[in-house]
Amino acid sequence: MTVRWEERPSAQITVQTARGGFSVWPDDLEKVNVIVVRALGVALATQGGERDYDALLERALSPGVPTAHAAFDGSEDSYDAAAERTRRLNGPTWLGLSRDFRIFNLGFAGIGAGRLGERILNWITPQRHTFGVKLDELDSAVDYKYLIGRGAGAQHDVRRSLLEGSLPIVLAEILDGSIRYDVTMFAGLEKSDLTPATNLGTDYLIADVHSSGHMLTAEQRDTFDERWARHAPAEETVMYVRVRATNTSSAPRHAFVTAPGPYVGDEYGVRDFEFADGFSLFSADRVFAAVSIGGEPARDEEMKPLLLPGESVDIDLYVVHSPVSAERAAALQARRFEDVLETTAAFWRARLQTAATIRVPDQRITDMVSAGALHLDIIAYGEEPDGPVAATIGTYPPIGSESAPIIQFFDSIGWSNLAARSLRYFEEKQHDDGFMQNFNGYMLETEAALWSFGEHFRYTKDLDALRRSRPAIEGAVGYILERRRVQRAAGVPHGLITGKAADPEDDFAGYMLNGFAYLGLARAAEVMRELDPELASGWQAAADELRQDIRASLDHWMSQSPVVPLADGTWSRTVPPWAGQPGPVVLDRTGGRYLTHGTVTTRDALIGPMWLNMQEVIDPQEQVATEMLEYSADLLMHDNAALSQPYYSPHLYTNLRRGEVGAFLRGYFTMLTSLADRETYSFWEHYFHASPHKTHEEAWFLMQTRWMLYLEIENRLTLFSGVPRAWLSAGENIRLTGVRSYFGAMDVELTVSSDGDRAHLTVDLDEQRLPAELFVRLPHADGPRSADVSCGVYDEASETVRIDAPTRHVELEIRWGTKAPVSVR
Repeated sequence: MTVRWEERPSAQITVQTARGGFSVWPDDLEKVNVIVVRALGVALATQGGERDYDALLERALSPGVPTAHAAFDGSEDSYDAAAERTRRLNGPTWLGLSRDFRIFNLGFAGIGAGRLGERILNWITPQRHTFGVKLDELDSAVDYKYLIGRGAGAQHDVRRSLLEGSLPIVLAEILDGSIRYDVTMFAGLEKSDLTPATNLGTDYLIADVHSSGHMLTAEQRDTFDERWARHAPAEETVMYVRVRATNTSSAPRHAFVTAPGPYVGDEYGVRDFEFADGFSLFSADRVFAAVSIGGEPARDEEMKPLLLPGESVDIDLYVVHSPVSAERAAALQARRFEDVLETTAAFWRARLQTAATIRVPDQRITDMVSAGALHLDIIAYGEEPDGPVAATIGTYPPIGSESAPIIQFFDSIGWSNLAARSLRYFEEKQHDDGFMQNFNGYMLETEAALWSFGEHFRYTKDLDALRRSRPAIEGAVGYILERRRVQRAAGVPHGLITGKAADPEDDFAGYMLNGFAYLGLARAAEVMRELDPELASGWQAAADELRQDIRASLDHWMSQSPVVPLADGTWSRTVPPWAGQPGPVVLDRTGGRYLTHGTVTTRDALIGPMWLNMQEVIDPQEQVATEMLEYSADLLMHDNAALSQPYYSPHLYTNLRRGEVGAFLRGYFTMLTSLADRETYSFWEHYFHASPHKTHEEAWFLMQTRWMLYLEIENRLTLFSGVPRAWLSAGENIRLTGVRSYFGAMDVELTVSSDGDRAHLTVDLDEQRLPAELFVRLPHADGPRSADVSCGVYDEASETVRIDAPTRHVELEIRWGTKAPVSVR
């Protein structure tokens, strides 16, 4: 072991051992007297102190106090438990048709946040994806506001949900004194029933340009201008709203509902509009809402019907995306709400029926998976039936990194054609030099897109599609290799690629960026073996060399990084987010400014080295992976969830690969309860109400759920590796029908007996693509137990059954016995 004192902006002691190096700030050592880095078996002490390692370790440890990471072991979180301790983040709802960029942003008074949600009225905002519709009458984008009930008061009683738990049809119950208002809202077409034949979609490039932060080449801009000039949908989209007011008292009562009107500015910023013959309008040819009460055109803008005890009245508000003529508005007004609702609900049910079925004992999670698939589908824009699709991510255009979980979840539930069309977006927008860049100067899209191309082939084995994509893949690989050549020529250490990996303007050799470059190259080499083995061999060699360079750089800068204290009294090594940075920037002592997006931990927790575990640069079982999890749990996270934008951290994948079920579930439920609207299931991007309907975050939730249910590790398929043991309580059932993995389509069903001591599992696999091993985790609901199984080998420590060389149909019976003396995972 060598110890070196180095003067920097802050003096530093660097220790190098055969197992790795680390650094210590002398003032830290002087403050605590003893620093023990247990991972390396090294202890540092101030002069004159104890010199025996075991004694120093005993002196440093806090009796009975585990590290934050270790504390998750032995317990399993749940949605309800997490909801008790996490913030509630209500949000607006986006409704649309699927593929069509004419969507509606809507919400209810007092629910949500920001400019709209803080007001006293309900709102419906027509948007072309991200941007509101600008009207000549207003010279700005419009919000249509309307009142249900008497207005803002001391009590606020609004409950929302989705029809059938998951369909994009919003239900709300609003109580105002003795009047109950039951609201139903959904997006549909102006004239036609919503069907696959009538839902024509929007050109992907038109949708792309209507996203925040989009990027186009000059040629792409010209193409957009041409397509936008021809853009003329045959009919408008419409927000259909029914308000059913019911008098729940024993005396007559008035109900109150106002017709929608345009608002700009504050609540009093009403612009001129008229209300006549049941229409809200600017002029005879500019009607923006058709209003009916009791089946007849409303006479008054402010409706106040008198209801007898128990009596109800239906008030229908049909808001068009852009104003139409009075003639079209009259035809719209004549449409029966019940009929349009029925056909729209049938469209969404049919859409779900084309996807895999995922059913788990927690109905909320079951509903959120179905709702999530449709949320992703709604803002995946493209011309039907086979045009390229822009898999947008909330208000933003597709991004190679952030669209990846969306595309991979499409593949996971059998929407492989939609996944392929989403990948075509990156092909269509690829630059001549192979570069892919679609958002805000990000420099990692080419690399991450290659990963998704590789994942798509793993799911589909579609050689024809691979041949079609070959030019794009070759171009992307060529671009990455050229970047590497330039970096080496410029003398960049280890030849790592530099560039901005996310919003912060950090033009450094980031480990997330280079990890994606390795993963992209490795996947490209893997798929190219099917078409050109010699070319693939060269790509694989380049990938392997990059991985070695990343590891060498990581080892060096880890040795220059300061250790940090853990809860148990020991200290952990740390890793910087990029090469050249001596340690996590959250601890930077050079005067840098790193507060961004609501936290000082952004670079380290969200776009830092933790990605290397998922990017296959670091094996999740390695010591460095353990150290990253340990110091991150103490320094960078709360309840195993990162700050600000928790789904950007991929550490839960590492937890799951390591068998750390307690840690996985703690982070899984913490993120879910705190970032998703608990009633309509739409996700925010950040904890401070920034970026609504963020499908990137929702897609990572969906992929985390997929991983907990089934996960591939090389030639092994694992089932239920992260499910809560409560899901295996007496009488419970887990069913996966038609899900896709690297091993093809799969059906799985697990049923626990009524006494809770037996379970029956069936697994049907693709006979042409069988895994070499099948691992099934089957934990008893009450804790670890011994077990007898009808086939395979049961391991008590991991509560897992291993089946070698599984056949197409696997049937397994497990009978749990006495409690086993192992820790709960």
